[in-house]
Amino acid sequence: MITISKVLIADDNDDLRKLYVLMLSEFKVFGAINGQEAVDLYKNHRPNLVLMDILMPEKDGIEATKEILEFDPEATIIAITAYSSKTKEIIQAGAKDVVKKPIRKHDLIDLVEKNTK
Repeated sequence: MITISKVLIADDNDDLRKLYVLMLSEFKVFGAINGQEAVDLYKNHRPNLVLMDILMPEKDGIEATKEILEFDPEATIIAITAYSSKTKEIIQAGAKDVVKKPIRKHDLIDLVEKNTK
């Protein structure tokens, strides 16, 4: 049986989030528009990987990362951001890595494949 990796993309930019979903069409992808929705979707679907924007409304990526890791300490979360000023905070919150926006399709697929094995 082939298992398809589940990926949660949390980004408040609709166009970017939809682009990531298209780029990752070979995976089962869930999209969240803010940190609170990311936490809720994580709890309901237990994805293999979370790609977390840092600056989002309602609950930012830093708080969402902390909450997901409290729920599941084994969660793999990678921050994707255009703002380097918050990278230290998201790593301290428990993100495994930080990737700069924009990210090319093959780099995004490589990132997902590397972190969902």
